Amino acid sequence: MLGYAGLGATAFGTQPSQWVSNVLRGRHHPLEQMLNVVASAMKREFIPHMQGVRDTRLRRHSFIIPAFLNDRPRIYTIDMVHTDEGYRFRYTRHIIGGALTPLQVTVPICLAGSGAAALPPIDRRKRPLLSLMKAYNRKKVSEHTLAKYLAQIAYSSHLATQDGTVGPDSLVVWRNSKRSWHKGGGAHAFFSHGDRSNGASIPSISNGMDMSALANILMEELAPHFEEVSVAWDRGEEPPEFGGREKRINQRLSKLPSTPDEKLR
Repeated sequence: MLGYAGLGATAFGTQPSQWVSNVLRGRHHPLEQMLNVVASAMKREFIPHMQGVRDTRLRRHSFIIPAFLNDRPRIYTIDMVHTDEGYRFRYTRHIIGGALTPLQVTVPICLAGSGAAALPPIDRRKRPLLSLMKAYNRKKVSEHTLAKYLAQIAYSSHLATQDGTVGPDSLVVWRNSKRSWHKGGGAHAFFSHGDRSNGASIPSISNGMDMSALANILMEELAPHFEEVSVAWDRGEEPPEFGGREKRINQRLSKLPSTPDEKLR
């Protein structure tokens, strides 16, 4: 999963999430190699869009990547900041202890963005959050209880940030280790002002395939057919056949781009 804070939509309406999806599309490499691809493309593409931000203090962008590698948790960040000497980039794996520590433990919490500074010190929030996560991992509380707790933290950040850089909406995404009591799986939930809300699908790449684009085509083609079938059943009529939709679906799928596109427009 790649979360981010900093650059929003470009002047042409491209969200960084869609750009990342385009960069990774058609690629199927090991995790850290994929992140190197994102970091390299970010160096080339983000600076021109950041130049339009008048306040140089806001010319920064961070990606946070929580992941499982060999079913072990990892946290990486890709950061870009503006300094008097120009832009600086950093690609980091975050662990407790030094790089030579025999048993490298991944940090449990990582924050980014202007809203992080508006929250109380991490030491005051760490214990209750980790306690709730522990209870979830033991199946003592539901995933939605934990998700809402995280969403309320995001909303409190919105309330405490006066410059408008943190909005009232949030997206909570969770994945479970196959080693956990949940045996893998996960989901996501949208929130507005700390409460559940509806939201669009999030970009998703699997083995180089743009799953979001695939799902959108299927939904656009299948939903009308199911509606027609439902109406026919209600009327006691013979339900319509799938007909030429299969051919149209295949035609639309064949036109989907399948190669990477690193250009941020």
